[in-house]
Amino acid sequence: MTAGASWWEDFFDHHHSLDLARFPDADETEQELAGLINILKLNGQQRIADICCGYGRHLLPLAQRGHIVFGVDIAPMMLAQARRRLDKAGVEAVILRADARRLPFADDSLDVVINLFNSFGYCQSEAENQRILTESARVLRPGGKFLLETRNRPYQIMFAPYYLPMETSDGQRFILHCRYDRAAHRLISEWSLSQNGPVVHRASIRLYGIAELDKMMAQAGLRKVAIYGDYEATPFAGYQRQVLYLAEKPVNH
Repeated sequence: MTAGASWWEDFFDHHHSLDLARFPDADETEQELAGLINILKLNGQQRIADICCGYGRHLLPLAQRGHIVFGVDIAPMMLAQARRRLDKAGVEAVILRADARRLPFADDSLDVVINLFNSFGYCQSEAENQRILTESARVLRPGGKFLLETRNRPYQIMFAPYYLPMETSDGQRFILHCRYDRAAHRLISEWSLSQNGPVVHRASIRLYGIAELDKMMAQAGLRKVAIYGDYEATPFAGYQRQVLYLAEKPVNH
């Protein structure tokens, strides 16, 4: 694939991404769901948008519990997977193909917006990444909650796999190489078929520090509520793999 600015449209519309993205398994997803319900105080009455919902890993179990959920993603393949999973389970949720920078919701129309599993920081420009937060704030009602899960930058730099053999469900073997572009603050992941072979798939994610996220949330019109290091709501202490940033739209916004 080409290393274009919208790499995610190619990567997440290819069936290989279901294996190469290393999505958490069902047990971990169930633990995350329990954390979401606790952190966001979900009671089945809120209107929830799962931004960059992928194949519906959180969308499906939230819908199964009776929550009013909207799944938004740009990749047709992922949305088709999400729809099949929902139909198979016999539960309802609204699936929308849309860009997170231009959300298809009215102002002040949602109670909760979630953006999970490192789906933030894809855009090349700071303004475009900021736009995702600004749009999330726009569609939230005053008092509504926004939860961003992203990777802790120091942890990601230290433990990103710089050489990892991988195999997809169709038997294709890849080698994953990761490197950190310190000047751009971006983690570059490249999958090739051999050690020095051409790159077949590529991802590039801007990693943000806490101070940067604080500034971006405030610029979007969101107020910081808490920052956790895991879905058990452990306060973030700097060493954890994850950053769970909980913010809300002020009532007087």
